Amino acid sequence: MVLVDDLWDSYFARGNFRGGARARSVLTFATTGAESPLESVSRVNMRRIGCPTPELQVPIRDHAGEIGIADFYWPAYRLVGEADGDLKYLDPQFRAGRNAAHVFLDEKRREDRIRAVGERMTRWPWSVGVSPTALRDHLRRAGLPVP
Repeated sequence: MVLVDDLWDSYFARGNFRGGARARSVLTFATTGAESPLESVSRVNMRRIGCPTPELQVPIRDHAGEIGIADFYWPAYRLVGEADGDLKYLDPQFRAGRNAAHVFLDEKRREDRIRAVGERMTRWPWSVGVSPTALRDHLRRAGLPVP
């Protein structure tokens, strides 16, 4: 595994070099905040389309405590974004002993609690996250000012 700090060390050790500004931009963008490949590809495509920069892995709370962790959060727009692949619902490894119907109901209740604290919420699958055009359209419909 390569750590971002190691990449920064290599960057600074090189001094000035052709492509240095681009390398700095990539390293500044790099994070360990994504919990899935779909979150990572969505974030890259958000940058490509000029989407407002979201906060990553933000705890959302209500009067009863933590509701859950938002994949993406745009506080200025009161919008929570969830990159939801099918494995969350279909692969037993990700269901923690629940069947798909229970996972779906748990997610529905979680979403209801998030909306009850005044946040809006949007979800997208792989087919949207991997397509800059589809993601742009989806996030625009959700209310983000995407060019």
